[in-house]
Amino acid sequence: MSQEEAVPEITLLTREEMDNKTMRYTEVKIAEVGEEAARLSVADSFSGLNDHFSSGVMDVFDAEGNKYRAIYIGDTYIENFSAKNEYEKAVLEFYRSKDKEDEKPYIKFEEMD
Repeated sequence: MSQEEAVPEITLLTREEMDNKTMRYTEVKIAEVGEEAARLSVADSFSGLNDHFSSGVMDVFDAEGNKYRAIYIGDTYIENFSAKNEYEKAVLEFYRSKDKEDEKPYIKFEEMD
């Protein structure tokens, strides 16, 4: 892995595991700035997620305070009709927006306002 591809230093701010380990929410701060650094930290965090959780939401704050959100929906995800919190609702909304013919996992990455 080149220096440009190195995963930035990550500080865990919050980690919540929802009922039945169906979903994990993680909030982190990274030591670098920018979308590429945020994407690398998300990719590193999401690798292996499907082994333990069917979905995940990760909020990443970079060194300048920019916020990015990634949503992961794995192979075993089942539509959650009783989504209660912001993270479960974000996963459900993303799931409903996908063409179910698309192969999982589904991953969405966006810069937040």
